[in-house]
Amino acid sequence: MKASDRFAQAADDHRQAVATCAAAIRSVSAADWERSPAEKKWTPAQIAEHLAVAYDPVLSEIDGTGGFRMIVPWWMRPILRLRFLAPILAGRFPKGVRAPREVRPTSTSRTPEDGARRLAERAEVFLGRFAQAHGQGRARVTHPYLGRLNGAVAVRFLTAHVRHHREQLPSRADGARGSAISSPA
Repeated sequence: MKASDRFAQAADDHRQAVATCAAAIRSVSAADWERSPAEKKWTPAQIAEHLAVAYDPVLSEIDGTGGFRMIVPWWMRPILRLRFLAPILAGRFPKGVRAPREVRPTSTSRTPEDGARRLAERAEVFLGRFAQAHGQGRARVTHPYLGRLNGAVAVRFLTAHVRHHREQLPSRADGARGSAISSPA
């Protein structure tokens, strides 16, 4: 499969994951929106905001105006990428890893509908600008732990991230949380 085809498939998968997550966000009850499921766990409102702001450092990097602050030294990033990237892309995020400062929620949307809309809009901005950068050979994300992720791999990483947090949202049917509760990542 050509790189452009892999990128297009990754973008389609990302749109689908965001649509599924946005639907789950919309289904959060008003009573659960600002309710933390446990001590030191994010509320659904904070999860929605975290997902929306996760695109900001990537877009800044595309623009050449910023990106993530590096958390681990350069020599450790390839080791972490070798150890953790494949499991993350398969949906298994390491436990207890704190979200980088740039993507921690500092505010939230007032309603689930607003949170879902904000996520969907930010995702589309990202996909449009990242596709343009891909066409110019500049589609990359420098992850603060894993180092540089290029093209389709970067999109697949963000897709896995959306799916990971989708599982942390409450189900409207019973108010229970998804099966993959973990520290906000």
